[in-house]
Amino acid sequence: MSLETLDILRFPLHGVRLIEASAGTGKTYTIAALYVRLVLGHGDHQLALSPPDILVVTFTEAATQELRDRIRQRLTQAARFFRGQTAATDPFLSELRSAYASTDWPACAWRLETAARWMDEAAIYTIHGWCNRMLQQHALASGSAFHQSVEDDDGEHLLRVARDYWRSQFYPLADALACDAVLQLAATPEDLLQKVRPLLSETEALGLEAPDTDIASLLQSGADWSREQQRQLAAARLCWYTHRTHLIELLQAAVAQGWLNGKKYPADRFADRLAAVHAWSAGGSLHDDKLDDNNLTDDNLTDDNLVKFARTRLQAALNKKHQHQAAVFDHPALMALDDYAALLERKPNIASPLRLHALHWMRQRYDTEKRRLSTLSFDDMLTRLDRALASTGGDKLATAIRLQYPVALIDEFQDTDPLQYRIFATLYPADVDSDSRLTCLMIGDPKQAIYSFRGGDIHSYLRAYRATVGKHYTLNVNYRSTKGLVVAVNRVFAHADASNPQGAFGFAAGQNDPLPFHPVAAQGRKARWIVDGQPATPLTLWHWHSEDAVASPVYRKHMAEVCASDIVRLLNQAEQGVCGFAADDGRFQALKASDIAVLVRSGREARAIRLALYRRGLKSVYLSERDSIYATPQAQDLVFWLSAMAEPRNERAVRAALATTTLALDYPTLLALADDEDCWEWHLEAFQRYQASWRNDGILPALRQMIADYQLHGRLMAAADGERCLTNLLHLAELLQHASGQLDGEQALIRHLSDAIQTAQNGRSSNDGILRLESDAQLIKVVTIHKAKGLEYPLVFLPFICSYREAGSQNGIYRYHNDDLAVCIALPPNDDLKTIKAISERERMQEDLRLLYVALTRGQYACWLGIAPIKVLGKQCQLAKSAIGHVLDWQPGTAASQLADKLQALQGDCSAIAIVPLPQPTADSHQPLTPPPVLQVPRQAVRHIADDWWIASYSALNIDSERLPAAQPEQAADTPQDDKRRDEADPDTPLAATDGIHALPRGAAAGVLIHELLEHCARRGFAKVAADTALQVQLIAPILQITPWQRHEPALTSALQAWLDMNLLGDAAVRLVDLDNGYNHYQAEMEFLIGINPVDLQTLDALIARHVFPGRPRPHLQPGQLHGLLKGFIDLVFVHDERYYVLDYKFNMLGSSDAAYTHEALIDALLERRYDLQAALYLLALHRLLQTRLGDGYDIGRHLGGAVYLFLRGVHAANQGRLLMPANIELVLAMDALFLAEATA
Repeated sequence: MSLETLDILRFPLHGVRLIEASAGTGKTYTIAALYVRLVLGHGDHQLALSPPDILVVTFTEAATQELRDRIRQRLTQAARFFRGQTAATDPFLSELRSAYASTDWPACAWRLETAARWMDEAAIYTIHGWCNRMLQQHALASGSAFHQSVEDDDGEHLLRVARDYWRSQFYPLADALACDAVLQLAATPEDLLQKVRPLLSETEALGLEAPDTDIASLLQSGADWSREQQRQLAAARLCWYTHRTHLIELLQAAVAQGWLNGKKYPADRFADRLAAVHAWSAGGSLHDDKLDDNNLTDDNLTDDNLVKFARTRLQAALNKKHQHQAAVFDHPALMALDDYAALLERKPNIASPLRLHALHWMRQRYDTEKRRLSTLSFDDMLTRLDRALASTGGDKLATAIRLQYPVALIDEFQDTDPLQYRIFATLYPADVDSDSRLTCLMIGDPKQAIYSFRGGDIHSYLRAYRATVGKHYTLNVNYRSTKGLVVAVNRVFAHADASNPQGAFGFAAGQNDPLPFHPVAAQGRKARWIVDGQPATPLTLWHWHSEDAVASPVYRKHMAEVCASDIVRLLNQAEQGVCGFAADDGRFQALKASDIAVLVRSGREARAIRLALYRRGLKSVYLSERDSIYATPQAQDLVFWLSAMAEPRNERAVRAALATTTLALDYPTLLALADDEDCWEWHLEAFQRYQASWRNDGILPALRQMIADYQLHGRLMAAADGERCLTNLLHLAELLQHASGQLDGEQALIRHLSDAIQTAQNGRSSNDGILRLESDAQLIKVVTIHKAKGLEYPLVFLPFICSYREAGSQNGIYRYHNDDLAVCIALPPNDDLKTIKAISERERMQEDLRLLYVALTRGQYACWLGIAPIKVLGKQCQLAKSAIGHVLDWQPGTAASQLADKLQALQGDCSAIAIVPLPQPTADSHQPLTPPPVLQVPRQAVRHIADDWWIASYSALNIDSERLPAAQPEQAADTPQDDKRRDEADPDTPLAATDGIHALPRGAAAGVLIHELLEHCARRGFAKVAADTALQVQLIAPILQITPWQRHEPALTSALQAWLDMNLLGDAAVRLVDLDNGYNHYQAEMEFLIGINPVDLQTLDALIARHVFPGRPRPHLQPGQLHGLLKGFIDLVFVHDERYYVLDYKFNMLGSSDAAYTHEALIDALLERRYDLQAALYLLALHRLLQTRLGDGYDIGRHLGGAVYLFLRGVHAANQGRLLMPANIELVLAMDALFLAEATA
């Protein structure tokens, strides 16, 4: 795998390229730097791009926000450097700036700063969020509905579909044996859904086809086979029972005389076998479960045990010197079992085709229902875009998306699944012309592809690697860890690469290794890790020396004790000032508990280490990738609590609630419930109070009251996991309070909680159901390796690194990859199942190796590994099945005593690795010398929060001439359309209108439509719209579909062109189309919020009347007060000649001809509707914005231009319907002071 070191400044910004970013090598830094180059058009890309043009895709919402913030920060930093406001400390920025002439630096700075301000609208999305946007924005091309709601959890919907299938397909079955055939797959609709669900979203991708036969024929074949089975069993049973005495004598003699192979028919268990068959022949039953001879009894015989007495099986087991005795077994009963064994071999495969039939039926029904309801699941976002791209019109859709996003950066590409990769490969084909402006950069680290359980597929990365040969790059400098730790990790995987034919990560085949280990250089932390006052080794291998293999439970428990003891030792040394981190300048930072992370694979390992730490006086927090709050004991106990609250007079329900583990009542208290009547009455009355609180205030207050009454906080916090339990309770209470808003009644909430628990037990949970961190205190972190990916910790302990879990099926489904790297599945029975299981196990080992890499690269200074010759089943050491066993080149059958030699070979001459005999755990506890901080008295609020504080808008103010309702907080405009609708309501009296613009429909709805049209023009670019007739038709088309606009197409088209050519500033001759000189020359629908201390409305009214057209009549504002926030949307803010203006469109009808739009008429209309007040407020908002943005360079007289009102129906009048009001500086400053003035007593 040949990789070229990536040079950020010279990296080609065209074509499809793959960047491998090893752990800690600055992936996010690189993405931000490449983004800066793209914004500037640096290098061979040439075309300068804006944030909406650069698609950045990642896989979590948190990652999108981090990328957005980091890129914005980088753009701002670059802009300041190009302006010369910061020193040349960054080599990248220094060299980048030197690529431009100094005369171009201000323009570059402007472009960078503009892009930084634009980052809120940057195209940085999760893969699902982006696919959903494409379906919405290209609804016609993708065949999607314009408005679709997203289902966060489709579990209930799918369960309804499963029940529909069950009713329609299985209820009509009249044959009991056909029903038995169904049970081979599932016993209930819920069970069926669990068997089908893993395949629902992948049916097309996996090429799963519906069975050829119909379900009736399928089930009938199963029923026919069952009838034949019953017939043959009855015959064999009767024959055996009839000849039982002779058969027992015959078979016992065969064993006693050594005729039969002793391994297949051991003498010590043969009598039990015969007794079980005899019991069956006398009327006993057969069992489906497979049992070995050790578990065989008279009443649990199975098919496999029974057919061991078939003639053919017995004859095949004869020892060589007794082959002549074969005819002895030619007995009718044994021959009947021979026939039965042959029938078992011919058992039809019902489960697999039935599963596929259910899969296709349910998938089709589910898709139909979602389209009918216009709903969308997260999987649908990907599958529907993929289908659209593969459809007949897919080429046009792909072209449109490429034009929209000429550049795509795909972060965490190693976690891409086959469907996601196919979407990007379709949009950005790997064979794209290298001179093309089309760019797709796939950035990730295949060594960190560890999320197969949620769809991530390392093989998709390898397919991309194959497709981009010659365009592979790497980041090979680690900035996270110390040099010693980087050297140690390099040594571990270099040894694995050299000692294993399969390579470090298990993918090598001969000379071909698509995933070799490439060592990285170190340029990370310079501080030294100090223990006992001396520099310590970065990587420590704890060696558990044992002549025999160590059982997995013993390994887990003992390693937890060893790890906890060593952490106590280090923290106690830190208290004495001899353990911590020493910088080159002499500064020393003592080790803290929060510097330590213990990485685990499972909740069982987490519980073991947390308990060991707790016994030694150390608290910890647990972070997991997948744990659901609904899968906790607290959730199950809450069902009992809620049931008791719902029926407080049901004594059985109350007793069940009181006996829950979470409530943790001691035995004497529980015993008193039966003996102390007063105590029992208190509990009953308490639950009656909780019921009343639930009904009156909600479930959250009721649960909090119960927690307080039973003093749960104090009692739980005394336990090792008490903080976790209390956090879970409060989290569940919040979730239940939120859910109760959509549910009717107490039983509905209990059912909701029970369903959520069932869903979590089935392995699914919503985002809000993920466990919360129980504390943000400075505690030791116990983290799953999956959760730790992307994080870093000063010290990392891996005490259970030898643990592993063999590959298995998911609900009977085996998933693996073929030679073409495509995902395949196998449904048993399958002739190749043994081979498939071996492939699955190999892929499990490969992922475990990547997990090991992730774990080892989380540390900054030091790491500890607990290594033992572990066994999971049996007596032999099974270290070869673990990732660390692969690294050590541990082969099956290697003696446990060889571990020391293997570790020595791994260490080699690397001084950064230390092999230490496993320390003996001690009972020493953590002894902090520094007392915990004393909590201060909480501060009390001293400022009074006014009751009359509210959010208002111009349109919410009450004017005498308008009989509007009294102003209330909820009247503030929530959208621009709200403002336009209230602001442009024309009188109902009709005016006679001629043709043309004056005949266009009128009223509030018409005004909103015209405002939206001009807003769309602004978004697209006024000049672009004016020059593109087809685009004008596209923008007008939605309006022309509304009654009564259909007959006004010529007038509206002509009016739109006239509006775009309107003169905005009179003598300056500036039109809307002239504003497109740069994308910051105007802003459409700018929203603002202005803080206002109490202001008397009549005082404000008088102030405006004195400065805006003084002496002219206008309606007065009704008495009242503004206090809080003033909210609004300005139609357009634009700049011309360094002067800033607010512009407002008015579609009011002043008359039926152009003559009605004289200058005086415009003033009268402005004052009648009190647009003078609106203009003053908008100018104040603009003034405050300019103060903030321009800072010390702001000059109100030079920069604040004024307000422009365009009465659009008067566009053909002499003044073009324009009313220009230059900014009244005195008024703006007076309003600013008035709004900022403190209230007087």
